[in-house]
Amino acid sequence: MNDPWTSFLEWLQTLIVPEWDSVIAMLPLLLILGVVGPILSLVVLMNLWYLWHRRRGRVRVAEVEPVPAPIGADGEPLFPPNVPFCQEHAVLYPPSARECEIDRTELTVRCPVDSTTRPASQQLCRACGTRYVLGASRGPLVVRRTGRPPEGGAAVA
Repeated sequence: MNDPWTSFLEWLQTLIVPEWDSVIAMLPLLLILGVVGPILSLVVLMNLWYLWHRRRGRVRVAEVEPVPAPIGADGEPLFPPNVPFCQEHAVLYPPSARECEIDRTELTVRCPVDSTTRPASQQLCRACGTRYVLGASRGPLVVRRTGRPPEGGAAVA
């Protein structure tokens, strides 16, 4: 029976001086685990970090707001053709609106051909017979900006 010190030294010798044939046989596995594995892990982690922190362009489309009608030289409001308007409140509405937001009365539209007025719910001009569909070509879009300080600066918030 060997003494404990000799047994320990023999065991330590197998760790310090290994069988090189088995180490060389494991070299491809060690390369994959030791070199390729960490590189692939870093690539995956960098892609995840990029996906998490990238700036996303968010476009929020808002409905066109009613606006006051422009005032002419004679002091009367000007109503452009084919735009719904409220005669009483002198407000221009988006093409999809059919009633005034203030008092819920039906909006009026001026015909672009003969300048007669008709209710916004009617698609046919009774004077000239021209057929119009309001809001068919959704005109200009209103894009709301996000990620900015409120109007008046950050001190208002």
